[in-house]
Amino acid sequence: MRTVLLHPALAWLALAALYLAGAVLNFMLALSTARMWPLVLAVSLMVITGLCVTAAARSLRR
Repeated sequence: MRTVLLHPALAWLALAALYLAGAVLNFMLALSTARMWPLVLAVSLMVITGLCVTAAARSLRR
């Protein structure tokens, strides 16, 4: 169990989860306010989430 918690991919996946939560909240804000800037921010956060997941996958392969 300790090796799972110390694995480098866990940090990337935790960061991806935080960015995903931010993207969902900004998307909900965009729906409720009918503004454009939260939607742009949500899309950029989703791109960052994808990059974090890619980094986690690369560290899993090592």
